[in-house]
Amino acid sequence: MVDEEEVILKLLMFGFTKYEAKVYYALLKHGSLTSTELLKIARIPQARLYDVIERLVSKGLVKVSRSRPAKYSIINPELALKSYIEQEMVAKAKIAEDIVRSVERSGEVVEDSYIWTVSGVHSITVVIRDLVESAEDELLIATYTHLMEKMMKSLEGVKDKEISTCVILYDKDGKIAENLAFFDEVRFKPTLGPTIILKDLLKGLLIPRSYRQRPVAYIIEDLEILSPIINYFFYLKETSSPIIYRLGEDVRRRRFRSLIRAIEMIQRMQENGIEVGVEIEGRWRTSGEPGKIVGKPINAIRDRYREITSLIVEQNGSRILVGGRGATYEDFEALRITVYPLNPTADQPG
Repeated sequence: MVDEEEVILKLLMFGFTKYEAKVYYALLKHGSLTSTELLKIARIPQARLYDVIERLVSKGLVKVSRSRPAKYSIINPELALKSYIEQEMVAKAKIAEDIVRSVERSGEVVEDSYIWTVSGVHSITVVIRDLVESAEDELLIATYTHLMEKMMKSLEGVKDKEISTCVILYDKDGKIAENLAFFDEVRFKPTLGPTIILKDLLKGLLIPRSYRQRPVAYIIEDLEILSPIINYFFYLKETSSPIIYRLGEDVRRRRFRSLIRAIEMIQRMQENGIEVGVEIEGRWRTSGEPGKIVGKPINAIRDRYREITSLIVEQNGSRILVGGRGATYEDFEALRITVYPLNPTADQPG
C-alpha cells in the first residue's frame, strides 16, 4: 500500500508546496475528482484550492475536464511526473547553456560566477578527477557502471581517507560489488538518470543524459542551483536498494557534510552496541557565530512534512538540538560532522 506521508515527502523534495503535494496525492490515489471531493480528501483550505490546481496544471501534471462540475485528474505520472522531476533537477544547471552556447570545443572551460561548463571527454575526465581527489569530508556519486569504471583510478585515494562515500548505480554487473568494496555505501537504482558527483555538498558535477556527439558537464558551486540536485540524489538514495553498507559495521569513524547520513551511521553503531561520540562544526543559529560541539548523540528527530532532520547531542550535561545545513528551528547548524566510537578499541571491529 502506498504510504501518503512518504509520497508527500518525496513531492516536497522536488519543489511541490505542501498543498500541491496533498492535492496531487489525492488525485493519484482516487482518480478524477471534483473540487468538493478534493477539498474533502486533500484537506486543504477552500481559498487555496484553485491556485493550487492552476499551478499543477501549469507544471503539466494535472488536467481539467470541461464538464460541469469540472473534474480534475492527473496526467499519466509515468510520463508527466518523471518529466517534471527531471526538468526541475536540471533546469537551473542549464542556465550555463546560454553562457557557453558558442563554446563547445574540447578542452575549453568557461567560467561565470559559480557555474562552469566543460565539454569533451578529456576535459570532463580531468574535472571528475579533480573533484574526487579534492573531497575532504563526503563524496556522493550517482552514475552508470561503465562511467564508474573509468573513475576507479581517481577513486583509489578515497581508501586512505576518513571521508564518507556513497555510490548509486543506475545499472550493475556481476563484478561491480567486488570493484567497489572499499566504498562505505553502494546502492542500486534502475533508472535512466544524469551522472551526479557531489563534493562536500558544496560543489557538484552534473552530466545530463544527452545524445550529443560531444558530452557537456556542468560544474556547480552555487548552493541555490546545487540544492535541487542534492535533493534528487537523496531521493535516489531513499528509493534505491543496498548492495554494500559498511558504516557502523567495519567502518567506525567518518566525516560527513550530510546530517542524515551521519545519523544513519550513528544509529547503526548504536544497534551494534558501540558507544558513539560526535564532533560537529558549524554555527549557532541565533547569533550566527561559528562553533563546535563535542558530545554524545542522544536521539534523532525526523519531521517528514517539513523536511527536517535533527540530532540531539549532549555536551557537558546540556542538550543541544542540531540541524543540518540551512537549519532554522534548531540551536545549531551542522556544517561538518565527525562520527567516532568513544571506546578507542572499538575503532575497528574485532
